[in-house]
Amino acid sequence: MPRKQRGIVRPTVLIIGAGALGKCLAALLADQAVITVYERNPVTCRALMKGWFVFNEKRRMKKVKVRAVVSLAELKGTKIDVLIFATKIMDLRGAAAEAAGLDPQCVFFPQNGIFDTGWMKRFFKTAKTCRGVTTMACQEIDPGQVTLFYRGNIYAGGDGAPLIAGLFRKCGIGTKAYYDPSGSIWAKLIFSAVMNPLPVITGQGYDILKKDQETWKLVWQAVKEGRAVTRAIGVRLAFDPLRLIHRVRDGDLAGISYRGSIFQDVLSRRPTELDFVTGALVRQARKAGMKTPALDSVLAQAKAAGA
Repeated sequence: MPRKQRGIVRPTVLIIGAGALGKCLAALLADQAVITVYERNPVTCRALMKGWFVFNEKRRMKKVKVRAVVSLAELKGTKIDVLIFATKIMDLRGAAAEAAGLDPQCVFFPQNGIFDTGWMKRFFKTAKTCRGVTTMACQEIDPGQVTLFYRGNIYAGGDGAPLIAGLFRKCGIGTKAYYDPSGSIWAKLIFSAVMNPLPVITGQGYDILKKDQETWKLVWQAVKEGRAVTRAIGVRLAFDPLRLIHRVRDGDLAGISYRGSIFQDVLSRRPTELDFVTGALVRQARKAGMKTPALDSVLAQAKAAGA
């Protein structure tokens, strides 16, 4: 059951995946929940076994206390209120299979990309499920330290959305709950499909959007193609991805030293999500019988650059 501390009932949260997103979610939830993290990467796991990690936001640094486990078998029989999969989309099924012996009240999937959560019922038969996305911008500095550049919002849908939204709102995180999360998932997919490969292609940060008109035209056209795909398949976007891109180019996100997750993966020689994000959007366009020259160019250039 939820832990009590100083007369306050705190929910128990297990986060699987302690990369940049997993650590940021742990830090943001730590004041309102009892956090346990599980990470397969042995280097990250060793860094977290000391019981804390460093969280940076807006030039402020703090230590975040967490419990780290080296095996999910340690948690069998433990009551888990919320299970969050903070893994990359290509690692999700393996992580879910590994966690199948757990019995969470609610499972939250904030991955980029398109997938059906129906198969999750095989692993978590009684749990409520919540599919969503986040517009956070964060970066792992080292296995024991993470920086959050921009909190953004969390968009959640499904029968578990009210629980997830309530938890994150208590932590001061803007959260929007929907019965159907597809509008937010597709909006984030368009944003990520265009923006995440960009630093890999250009070798520069997002300030190139303002410095180079040809790059800006490519981005604008690719987003336009992505929005056309969603119209063709009948999805109404929850937010305008181009508006968020304008914030990166001209607004309060301009100048942040962040180059996206694909750039970080290439730098660290890890598999990237390119095919699950940009590639997925291009494949959906083909199914709809649509041509996407700008998206095709983004995908081809990113692959050529090593993504």
